[in-house]
Amino acid sequence: MSVLLELKHLLLQVLPSPGMIAQGHLLCIQNHLAMVCDSLWAINSMIVIPNMGMLYNNCLEWDSIFDPELDVPGEFEDWERDVAAAVIDVGELLSRIMDWEASLHRSIVGNTKQVHFRHVILVELKEMLCHLNSLVLRGSAMGLRRDPMDSMNPLQEDDSIVLKNEVVGREEDLEKLVAIFEQQLVSSNNNGDDNNPFVIVIDGTPGVGKTTLAHMIYHHTWVRQQFHHRIWVDLPFISTFKMINLIENEFVRSINKKEYCDQKLHLHLPLPSMWECINEQLCGSRYLLVLHCENLVSLMQPGEWNELKNTLLCVGGPGSGVLIIYKLSTKAAVRDTGFLNGMKDIITYRLKPLSIDALMELFKRQAATTIPLSKQDKSEKDAWQFRNYVPSQTFGAKVFGSLSHNISASFACNLFYDVYMVRNLPLVIIRLHQYHHLLDVDNDYDVILHMLTAEYLIPTEGLERGWIQLYARYINKRVLALVFSRMVYLHMKVPEDSTIIPRYCRYLCLKINHRAIPFRLPTMPVEVSNKLITLILREHEEVAQEDVEEITLQVYKKRRMKATTAISKFLDKMSVRLIHLRILVVETSMIQRLPNEVSKLVNLRYLHLSKLKMELLPKSLFDLPNLRILSLCRCQKLQKIPERIHQLKKLQILKLAYCTKLQRLPKSITRLKNLEVIDVEGCCWLSKLPDDLVSFKSLRILNVTRCASLSQIPRGIEQSIDLRKLSGIFVGVDGGFVLAQLQTLTNLQEIRLRNLERAEKTQTEVLMGQQSLRDLSLHWGGEEANESSESATPLQVLETLRPNVCLKSLEIMSYQGAEFPSWMSKRQLARLDSLVEVKLINLTRCATLPSLGQLPCLEKLEISGMDLIKHIDDTFYGDGDTIPKLRELTFSEMLALEKWSVPKGKYFIFFPRLTQLTLVQCPKLKEIDLHYYCGTMRVWLNNETIWSAEFCCWDNLRYTQEIEIVGCPQGLDQLVSGWEVVP
Repeated sequence: MSVLLELKHLLLQVLPSPGMIAQGHLLCIQNHLAMVCDSLWAINSMIVIPNMGMLYNNCLEWDSIFDPELDVPGEFEDWERDVAAAVIDVGELLSRIMDWEASLHRSIVGNTKQVHFRHVILVELKEMLCHLNSLVLRGSAMGLRRDPMDSMNPLQEDDSIVLKNEVVGREEDLEKLVAIFEQQLVSSNNNGDDNNPFVIVIDGTPGVGKTTLAHMIYHHTWVRQQFHHRIWVDLPFISTFKMINLIENEFVRSINKKEYCDQKLHLHLPLPSMWECINEQLCGSRYLLVLHCENLVSLMQPGEWNELKNTLLCVGGPGSGVLIIYKLSTKAAVRDTGFLNGMKDIITYRLKPLSIDALMELFKRQAATTIPLSKQDKSEKDAWQFRNYVPSQTFGAKVFGSLSHNISASFACNLFYDVYMVRNLPLVIIRLHQYHHLLDVDNDYDVILHMLTAEYLIPTEGLERGWIQLYARYINKRVLALVFSRMVYLHMKVPEDSTIIPRYCRYLCLKINHRAIPFRLPTMPVEVSNKLITLILREHEEVAQEDVEEITLQVYKKRRMKATTAISKFLDKMSVRLIHLRILVVETSMIQRLPNEVSKLVNLRYLHLSKLKMELLPKSLFDLPNLRILSLCRCQKLQKIPERIHQLKKLQILKLAYCTKLQRLPKSITRLKNLEVIDVEGCCWLSKLPDDLVSFKSLRILNVTRCASLSQIPRGIEQSIDLRKLSGIFVGVDGGFVLAQLQTLTNLQEIRLRNLERAEKTQTEVLMGQQSLRDLSLHWGGEEANESSESATPLQVLETLRPNVCLKSLEIMSYQGAEFPSWMSKRQLARLDSLVEVKLINLTRCATLPSLGQLPCLEKLEISGMDLIKHIDDTFYGDGDTIPKLRELTFSEMLALEKWSVPKGKYFIFFPRLTQLTLVQCPKLKEIDLHYYCGTMRVWLNNETIWSAEFCCWDNLRYTQEIEIVGCPQGLDQLVSGWEVVP
């Protein structure tokens, strides 16, 4: 299944992208790229149905029903593996083409390099075409039928013929929607509203055919006549800022369908200037913008929708329109789209499932092309047998038709949804799980997120909040097993005792076990090293700990020395051969230097070095032309960064977290014009940032959390108009950063402020103008406020930090006030209806809780260290009848808490979605009134009253499915001795 998603990513996002097309024209290889695209579409048309059939077969096997023999050639798995390797190799070649900046080389030397690069690329493209064509021929020889709807780009005009011939049962829906478009167009013209595009949303259950119907509208004759520009954009889970960037690129592409290299439109202009330029090119012509969304709920939040709508108001002529399709394939997400009915400027069209007759026509059409001749006389009978079981998804009907002579109808409908989920997961989710499986990372996702960034799957600022969690809720173990069962191109984790690396391996993880005698790393064949994309070297930390305990220190040092020598020789040798490597991760304390040959890794995009015991970086490191992410985490002996860092022209992310001996950053860092992220968290000796840090026009994220020696932030940072995340900023009279300066940083999405006890007085609410703000973290240092007349009380500071109503995450830590600000009153909290996560930590002087039950979208709540709270009562719940979306609730270090109750008569529905309840250090809690809670209860550390005779509320927790006890030996003893085991 991974290969299908990889194919779609190349065919729909990479090959047709404006950047790829522009590079193809610059290098005069556009015809070769078009032929590669045609071959990939041919393979895509062959692989979909049989691949789904094999997935379905695996699903049946795991349920131990029976083991049908699907009508798929036996050699299909070998062919599929070859296809997977070829697809990854195509992606790697396209990445090199995208990384080549031939347009910047105007000197004679630059032209020579361009000619040489073009020659190399042409040779590789020709070899790749031969290989792809041979795969097409092999597929045809196996009898794999080409599916017409999977054989070409659905945005090409020729696709309209395929849609007309292949789609059934949607003629009425098409006519209704076109009629709505006509009405809206007439209404827009009559009203004389030049700047208000009408918006139509196609809503419906997953797989009902929303995207196919949108393609039919996109190609409709009337639409082509009325709209001068038709723009289709696939919108993943990214910020509105990135959405607007993607839409901007597609507008540019639509305007200049042939002149892709128009210099005026490809300059790095500020976003407003770029849209002005686009508007000039449109010359008042109408556009139809189709937004194919991963997350419709997020897009339609008031802040995001207004920002996007206001951007679109500035361009195009009267009568322009926006068509939105909801792509996400989860039942709960579809249920949440009910909010569309309340939006006045949006028309919602509810698409109903196909009629059973239309589904059966699709079923029989597919069955007629796949059923063997010996069984065709039974096809009509089989069709009637399946009539009551064919799922409502159109794709499901096609799959069932192709497998109808192999599977039992009674089991078909029950298992198909899991297969459908796998097919519709975004590629980035699949890749995230594959990297997670490869790395065995449980908590720290930074490395994985940087890998996804290096592969252009997510933006540099990371994923949208809650993006992973949203999908994780609906991906069950069987769905993941289906993904990994068909992971035919290898994300290879070599066992410690293995010496063989398969030739298909493209993503490799080697665990370093220096305890092995003799220590050796597996031999990497040339054909593997020449095509490897990702290499990970990680020290086996558990083994290292065991060694210290089991053997003498002298033997331990001797073994580590041998392992260090072997690893250094391995890196020296491999650096020359890994010509296509994009990602290199080295996490070990056994390396004191990097080989000078690291400069040979010319395609390297992401270099992650963690725990290395090196004091200086090699000069050759700064000769990497395509390096975008440099991460030097926990290199605790590293003393300085060389001035040559400015040679890394493409560097976007610089992560120096917990390099504890680093005292300063080089002045030349300000010459990195593409740098978007600077992360120096935990650099406790870092005392100063470059004075001209404000010269970074591209800086989006600045993280100086836990930089104890850093008391000054460069003046003028408010001029960084694109700054999105500001973490760990020191606020105070001596800090050089005044709260009022935040008012000018209008694009901030995340703010983390510390040392607020030293904040100055200000007369304005400094965050109210931050319409983009989504995450707010406010930390007091635990010190008393200054006695200066200019210092403000904690309550005054918190009052001035009132956030806008679009806030999604709020954290307040070590607040010294006894009262909450007015914007956290019961009435005002109800306005913060976008809040998803709240943390109140160490509010030791507050005797009451705010009315958090007023927050309708709250999903995660943590209350910790509030020493004066004895009873969680009606004040906490407010006026709400339920906290409908709360999933995780934590009470931690609540030393005085004795009673937790819910309003009488409401405990049936008060926490309808709560799945995880955690109690940590609540030693006096003796009464819990939480009837019908059926999730997981975690009881950690000292909760002595719960295990004593004083606690008599176990009956209130009778439906709890799982209790996790950590660090509570007395609690475990009580359970073992006092509870009966009920079967």
